[in-house]
Parts: sequence; C-alpha cells; structure tokens
Amino acid sequence: MSVRSISKPLVALSFFLFGFSTAAIPYKCTEWLPRWSDFDNDCQDTRHELLIRFSLSPVRFTHNNGCKVDAGLWLDPYTGNFYNKASDLDVEHIVPLKWAHDHGGAEWSRERKRQFAEDMENLWLVDDGHNQSKGHKGPDQWMPPYAPVGKVYVRRFMAIVKKYDLHLSVVEYEHFSALAGEP
Repeated sequence: MSVRSISKPLVALSFFLFGFSTAAIPYKCTEWLPRWSDFDNDCQDTRHELLIRFSLSPVRFTHNNGCKVDAGLWLDPYTGNFYNKASDLDVEHIVPLKWAHDHGGAEWSRERKRQFAEDMENLWLVDDGHNQSKGHKGPDQWMPPYAPVGKVYVRRFMAIVKKYDLHLSVVEYEHFSALAGEP
C-alpha cells in the first residue's frame, strides 16, 4: 500500500477526530476584522457600542460628541473584577477568529467573516491581559480564571459554534460538553 493511497483517509480521520486539516487556508485577521464598524452611523464603532451597552453605570465620553467612551463601570466575566476605565478592557471574541477560521470559517466570504467578527453575541468586554493570554485558544486549551463563569463561557462558545455551523471534532465536542456540565 502506498503512502498516497492512505493519505486521504488519514487526513479525513485526523480532521474528524482532532479537528485539524493539513490543507488549511492561511489565516489573515484583516479578512475578518480590518477595523471596528459603525453600522448605525452614530460615530460609535462596535467597541464603543459594547462599552455603552454593558456599562453598569452611565458612561463618560472623551469628547462632547459622544463617540468614544472613556469611563463607566464594567464587570469582567473572565476575572470577576470591576473596571472603570474603558482603556483597561479589550473586546473579546468568545470564539476567536482564528479558531473559527480553523474550524470551517476559512471558506467563508469576507462578508460572513465580518459578520462573525462583529456579532455582539460573540463579544465580551474583558481585562486586556486575559484576552491576550487566551489568544486563539478554545475551551480545551484555555478557561477563564474566574471559575464561576467557566460553564457559561463554554455554553456561549458552543452556541456560537452551532450558530455559525463551525466544525468540532468528536474529541472537542465531548471535552466541551463535559466542561459545560452537559451529559
């Protein structure tokens, strides 16, 4: 039996079990999110819309035009800490863009990638350091340090995966289900 005759079945089996493909399209962040959008043309991009929406107190803007948020009160679900400076927070993709790319999103149109990147259901405001430590990892490689949010995080992650019909391997599905506390 030649290497060629077993290579296709081996690649298919490895993707099914482990969720990776050796023929992946290179990931380019700019194809997903060149910059935050201002969909309603009110001068507030997606980041500032989130800061306004999720502040637990009235926000303060950097200028009178009300475009950029400077301060408010936010609860970071990953740490359980409160923050009052907008600059201390990053917009976090619960399902990271590269993770989505590697699990079926690579084939999407630029419009679909952009829709995913700015889907409010897939965005949280979190401490910038924890967002950077998570990087492109899924729940099998990274979990929030604040344990009470762990199951909520994995359930949201799985809901976004389902919403966008991303591909989970059997191993990932079983692991994520266990982390979410599902039978």
